[in-house]
Parts: sequence; C-alpha cells; structure tokens
Amino acid sequence: MRIVFFGNGAFGIPALQRLASSPHAILAVLTNPDKPAGRGHKLTPTPIKEEALHLGLPVWEVESPKDPTLPERLQALQAELFVVVAYRLLPKSLWSLPPFGALNIHPSLLPAYRGPAPIAWSLIHGETQTGVTIFRINEGIDTGEILLQASYPIPQDWNAGQLEKFLSEVGAQLLLEAIEGLALGTLKPISQPHQPESPYAPKLTPQNTRIDWYQDAETVYNLIRGLSPEPKAWTLFQGKRLHILQARLVPNRRSTRTPGSLWQEKNELWVACQDAPLQLLELQLEGRKKTPASDFAQGYVKNQCLQLD
Repeated sequence: MRIVFFGNGAFGIPALQRLASSPHAILAVLTNPDKPAGRGHKLTPTPIKEEALHLGLPVWEVESPKDPTLPERLQALQAELFVVVAYRLLPKSLWSLPPFGALNIHPSLLPAYRGPAPIAWSLIHGETQTGVTIFRINEGIDTGEILLQASYPIPQDWNAGQLEKFLSEVGAQLLLEAIEGLALGTLKPISQPHQPESPYAPKLTPQNTRIDWYQDAETVYNLIRGLSPEPKAWTLFQGKRLHILQARLVPNRRSTRTPGSLWQEKNELWVACQDAPLQLLELQLEGRKKTPASDFAQGYVKNQCLQLD
C-alpha cells in the first residue's frame, strides 16, 4: 500500500513505527506546525514529527486540513490509503481521495465512547472492559464503517496514561491487520450499530475534571485515574488549585468525616468522600512541582484536619 499518515499526538507513534518497518510505503507524514511550549516558549514539534524525522520520513507541516491547496498536493502522491491517528477532523475533500479511504485507530469499542476523550471517560465511568476499533472515516465523528475490533480488560489500578500506552501498541498491530485485509480483499467493513444509549466521550474541561468529594470514593478514584497524568483531576486547597494525580482505594474502610476533609495519619494523607476515604499518593499544588502525598502532608497538613473544596 502507498500510504499517507496524519498524526500529532504520541498515541500515533507505535502505528507510525509499525508502518515504517512494514512493506508499505509511507509517502508523507502530515502534522501540525511547531508551536511555542514551556516557560521559554521554545518552538516544539509534535511527537509525530519528531518520530517521523527519526525514521527518515518526509514531513508536511500543515496549518489546517482545510487548506484549499491540500487536496491537489495529496492527489499528486497517488496514495492508496490514508491513516489518521490522533490528528484532527479531515474534510471529505481529503478522506475521499484514496481508493481504500482513510483509516482511524479509535481507543474504544465503537459505537461506545465516540468523541475526543474515550480513554479518560472509559476510566471515569469505571468500565472494566475496553478495546480498539479500526474504522473508515466518513462525514460523522467516529461513525464510519468498522474494519476490525479487539477487546481487552482494564486493570483496576491503571490510569489513563497506562491504558493509552497499551491501546496505542495493540492498536498499531490491529491497524496492520486491517490494512493487510483490505489489500487482500479478505476484510468486509460493517456499518456501526445504531446505539443511542452508548456512552459518549466529550472534551475534558475545567468543569468536568473538578472533584466532587460528596460522591462515593470509587467514583472519585475513577475520576482521578481517568485524568492522570493529564489533564489531572483537581480541587481547591486554601484558594489554590490542587491536582490529585494518584490515589488508592482502600476496601472495607469507612469514614464519618465531612466529605473533603483532609488529614494525616502517620506518614499517610487521607481525604473523606461521601462513603469512605481515599488515600492520596501524589499531588501537585498550583504553581508547584509534583510531590508525594507524604511530603505534602508534612508541609501543609501535619496534625490539622483541613478542608478541600
């Protein structure tokens, strides 16, 4: 297959690596232009651009997939297939170009968790099973024909970062299998089932990432792991935003303290939820570096009982 790859985020790196080491030809890698990042506002490439250059692949930095000159430029490459991973929505003028269409790796079992944050929301909702779907892009958001799907259990102690890494690896392998099936004509795409009750995965915002300590401990725990390492679940501590990066759910422990109460036991830091406490393990106070909860307790809590909002 003659392939053009579209990608920005690190989730697409295993797929790019697998394609680069396969018999397929990557004609170009399209990605966002370098952007200022960090305190020094240094121009920084996307993870996909860095990897593409490392692999010796031609890179096209594209400001917008709606660039009116792009269809003609891509048509000249005579690609048979587009692969789109952690990129942006492609207009029909692009995804309709190659004869085999444009394939996407989606980290959920579609039609469940369509939308921009499927990994986070599957954990936030406490799912015990997830998967990867290879589908063909169409006019809708994550609504195209399914080529392949694979299902996997979710370990209860995994966070979004761990699940993303795993799904990116298995998704890359599934992508190669889908491409092989298309090339050999052995794969029959199927339309997605219409399931209006399927959970959706909306964009993560400051509103839906804030912790409500009046929820039960398991719900709060799932929110924390679903948002770790980014964008991080948060609460207010003494008027500042406090990010909770890691916590532990302790079975059979109960608390009668007011939800949001924060206290220290020996070298441990605990917070009360509606039904039970959570042990906090790693925190990050606004404007500060990440810190173990034991260090935070020694510096801010000591023998007091404080309140998180």
